[in-house]
Amino acid sequence: MKGFNAYLMWLCALALFGACGLYFSFYPSSAWQLGSVGGALLLGGGLYALLAWRERLAVLFKLDSGSARLYLHLTLGSLMALVAWGALNVPVAALYTQWFGVDAEFTARVLAKEEGGLGCGHRIALVLDDQAVALGVCVPESLWRTLPESGEVLLQGKRSGLGISPRQVVKLPEGR
Repeated sequence: MKGFNAYLMWLCALALFGACGLYFSFYPSSAWQLGSVGGALLLGGGLYALLAWRERLAVLFKLDSGSARLYLHLTLGSLMALVAWGALNVPVAALYTQWFGVDAEFTARVLAKEEGGLGCGHRIALVLDDQAVALGVCVPESLWRTLPESGEVLLQGKRSGLGISPRQVVKLPEGR
């Protein structure tokens, strides 16, 4: 595959993998959120540099001036790094946590109950550990009907240094 087609193939493959992250219930740690930016710059920048050198993108676009080549490389390289960040921040970390994380239980606060959404019929929005980002978790309809509109629930899932991957929501007992 030559030139811009190779760039588009890698960009689209990373973007599709990153879009899978929309379907994961994953809560990245603050350390991983910072680490994924550096990883994306390395991965996206490195992949773009390899493609630009191998496929000679500046020659392909018939760019003669140095500033035009600079803008081409900054634009396409930044786009590749952004898409790489989308793939690293949630999908890679969620898969790592699911495969290598340890079983854990978490208490979460219910923000809202929603019908419908990405990939599930019944979803609840939760906040873990008093962080500002809400996490949506799919639940069966029978559990969704019994959950409170607000209050605390117990989550069971996996935890790693990259974040939390909840798998099951359990209603807290009334006395707890």
